[in-house]
Amino acid sequence: MIGTVSSSDDEGFTFISCERLPKGMFICYTDAGTKILCRVKHAEPLKRYPVEFLLDARLPADDVSAFYGLDTLDFKYFSYSASIIGYFDSAMGEFINPRTNPSCGQKIELAGKDVLKDISKTQEGSKGSALIGTILGGDTGVILSVRDLVSQHVSVIASTGAGKSYTVGVLVEELLKPQNMAPVLVFDPHGEYSSLGEISNMPGCITPSYRPKVKTVKPENVKIRVSDLLVSDFISIMDDGTMSDKMKTLFRSAYHNLKNSKKKQFTRNELRGEIEALRDSNNEPTIEGILWRFGKLYANIFDDFQTIPLAEYFRIGQLTIMDVSGIEETFQQLIASVMLRRLFDAREGTENNRYNESHVDKFLPYPVFVVIEEAHRFAPHSGEAKSKGILKTILSEGRKFGIGVCMVSQRPSKLDADSLSQCMTQITMRIINPADQQQIAQSIESASRDLISELPSLAKGQAIISGVAINTPTIVRIRKRLTSDARGRSKDAPALWEAQREYEEKHERAGVRADEEMDVGV
Repeated sequence: MIGTVSSSDDEGFTFISCERLPKGMFICYTDAGTKILCRVKHAEPLKRYPVEFLLDARLPADDVSAFYGLDTLDFKYFSYSASIIGYFDSAMGEFINPRTNPSCGQKIELAGKDVLKDISKTQEGSKGSALIGTILGGDTGVILSVRDLVSQHVSVIASTGAGKSYTVGVLVEELLKPQNMAPVLVFDPHGEYSSLGEISNMPGCITPSYRPKVKTVKPENVKIRVSDLLVSDFISIMDDGTMSDKMKTLFRSAYHNLKNSKKKQFTRNELRGEIEALRDSNNEPTIEGILWRFGKLYANIFDDFQTIPLAEYFRIGQLTIMDVSGIEETFQQLIASVMLRRLFDAREGTENNRYNESHVDKFLPYPVFVVIEEAHRFAPHSGEAKSKGILKTILSEGRKFGIGVCMVSQRPSKLDADSLSQCMTQITMRIINPADQQQIAQSIESASRDLISELPSLAKGQAIISGVAINTPTIVRIRKRLTSDARGRSKDAPALWEAQREYEEKHERAGVRADEEMDVGV
């Protein structure tokens, strides 16, 4: 027992305790033999020292109090406010609020594992489970439902340095464990996830009959087949702001003429030929302008035949890391758009029996999971991105066809609000920016205001997890990763400077002439 109820109201109840309890900690009381789970919201001293006792910083307030004959223990009690979560109904699979508050004098105790285990929707190691961490302040594991994660999407939001990429790594590790064997693709704009390749040799992920696979696709190997582009994609690539309406109209005609010839796949030269076929004495300069801009499509990223091979990228028990670092942002958006568009078509067509085993490039007979890093780039709050439309379509309709998306961002205020609200499970880490906090509060309906207020004070590796994959919002300490996290860490500049200086001195001693210092006149 840690305290006693003193009063209650519509917001919950207050209790008195001499224990120091952090905000968000779980407590409980017993009602008719049933333990009712509650959460600590706020604390303040029950009785304060007189101001006069605090004026001399050299004298401890306890000593002053004892000098005047006061019991120092009277000043060690706190009044806590708490909210009621309820009791877990196994038939309903959720917590039920008892609709009554505890009576005055009711004893309060710390919530034990027998109660806290019901926060998780499934058991550790069972089919479709993901051990993400432990409840803050204890060692009770928090296990998310992979079924809900994949079918209803998830967001991972955090400020820089709060552990966002680390947490995504933990989630991916869980998805690749033997109880899940998920096909996962990480769209990696910064090349941060290469260390996840170690998962193929991690003992916790291997059984006699299963070993996860990792496929890393380097930037130079990422190709877009020109026939996979929409006419709007072509124009967005070609238009530098000077492409006239007449140019766009003629290009659309050439594109649709080629498509109407029932040629599902075409080359750049074939499309160029269609543009040439529209040439006459009245549009000579316009055609030349189109062809000059058409030259952009001969960049290395575009190919007449190679494309994003869905069947190779999405395999059971395989992690595919699409490393698009070094590729300019507009092309990253285009790659994401083409990949997601083809993925949605493949899953929708397979589910509706339009595609079967004979459609090698389009048949995908199982659900998949896609991690989108820097999601605010691909679905921005303001402005447009080539990938925004298809990403919103997948977030709103993808659950019907088994496409799960993990949106990862450090700036939720720059992320499309509709897209973020479609992520029904939220892993939210430290957020300091007020605009970002406001966006989180508007998008995450399941998290209470008192938990949202904790976002700025969360330590690295701590997160508020809420939504459909867990039974009640919880502050969680993310577990230790199995794989390393070298790429996601900040650079230790002083250590690197020292190492470079030692390297230079070593070569100077070996007779290698160092670069001369620049002579700057004053």
